[in-house]
Amino acid sequence: MFQFRVRFPISDGAVVLALTGALTSWAGLTVQPKLPDVMTKRVVTVRNDSGPQELSRASRRYGINVWADSSVEAENLALDAMQALTLLSDGSPFLSVGSFTGPFEIPDSPAYTFGNASMTHFYFAFQGTVKGF
Repeated sequence: MFQFRVRFPISDGAVVLALTGALTSWAGLTVQPKLPDVMTKRVVTVRNDSGPQELSRASRRYGINVWADSSVEAENLALDAMQALTLLSDGSPFLSVGSFTGPFEIPDSPAYTFGNASMTHFYFAFQGTVKGF
């Protein structure tokens, strides 16, 4: 019976921390793995869609959802998040990042709101190669 001899780290937290640190210029921003109970002016969620493992490396696909109180703000926040994630490949735990797709607008029905304003939702995905230990 085949057994994995390599353990792969939970990498979602590294993505959340990288985005939180890089997007400090965005006021009213919440970055976390799931939607908050109460929406803030700007929200970014990180979803790990997993991927194949080969020897000591795993390819992880991540879905990043971005909400803001206007279409321009949401798209710019998504583009800033994409730029920030290109710097993630420092070896702890990511060896590389790439294969970005998006961002593109997602219609929410019903729309999420902040105050009395409907929020605009953008989504993008990327792949990160994670090293095992």
